[in-house]
Amino acid sequence: MNVMNYIDFKDHYPDEQSCKLAYKGYRLEQSVICKKCGSKDHYWLSGKEMFQCKNNTCRFRTSLKSGTVMENSKLSFYQWFLTMHLMTASKLNISATELQRQLRHRYYSPVFYMVQKLRLVMGKRDSGYILEGLCELDEGYFSHTDPLTVNEFTNKQEELKRGKGSQKKTKVLVMHSVQTAKLVLSNREYKHDTIPKYLKMTVIDDEKSKTIDKAVKSTFKPTARLITDDNKAYTNLKNLVTNHQPHNVSKVNAVKILPWVHKAISNSKSTLLAVHKGVSDRYMQNYLNEFCFKYNRRAFGERIMERLLIAAVVTTWY
Repeated sequence: MNVMNYIDFKDHYPDEQSCKLAYKGYRLEQSVICKKCGSKDHYWLSGKEMFQCKNNTCRFRTSLKSGTVMENSKLSFYQWFLTMHLMTASKLNISATELQRQLRHRYYSPVFYMVQKLRLVMGKRDSGYILEGLCELDEGYFSHTDPLTVNEFTNKQEELKRGKGSQKKTKVLVMHSVQTAKLVLSNREYKHDTIPKYLKMTVIDDEKSKTIDKAVKSTFKPTARLITDDNKAYTNLKNLVTNHQPHNVSKVNAVKILPWVHKAISNSKSTLLAVHKGVSDRYMQNYLNEFCFKYNRRAFGERIMERLLIAAVVTTWY
């Protein structure tokens, strides 16, 4: 996969004006929606650098950033564009501290919240897709950095639990649609019977059947065929999808039966630990959004930044 390198980025977006013009173009392509009357018909006021509603009874003006991920941001268009490039130019993540250094920005907080907003955008973009066909489902447990709670009466820290029930673990439902390899790679050798298609990772509060069912309903089509382990929380899945195939999965054959969800869990954990060293439970979903967004667009090459730009302009914040 060839992604846009920094030299190509500088050729496309050499300064603030080029970024502003590009952002205007993406907004026009995706339609500017009037905050006051909901109209999509606007014209550009070059002197004011704003869109004005064509509705004669409205005439409401919309700034270039308003209604998008950049709304109320004091950071420049060039800083936003460079951040989107650096976030999508590699499979690895980039920390807010490193971005602050690259942007030469004095303060950490604006850069941190800009990156979190972009991760929210990634998640919102992917939330509209529904998984279908043959799919794998399992849970992952991601370590977070939040401190243990302290009892307000005894002033003692709660005791740390071990294993899946640990307070230092964020529970994540990992869902992956796959395709039969023989249908795609007829002339090639392949390691597994299936190849990966689309990935979703959702933070869940608990592993109760009710919680799992709710996530499955919103993520899979009823015609999907689910492969899972024999977790008791999955007992109702047979009523939610066309075909549910539970397997008695041991540590030895888990990778063979559910190869792609395990690869996704392993790779996402490695990505987080390699760059961030630890992630707060509060922001865990955002980091998973970024991993899934780039994973699902692994074949887009240089266009992955363009996909993020489109997601940024269509996301409304009002």
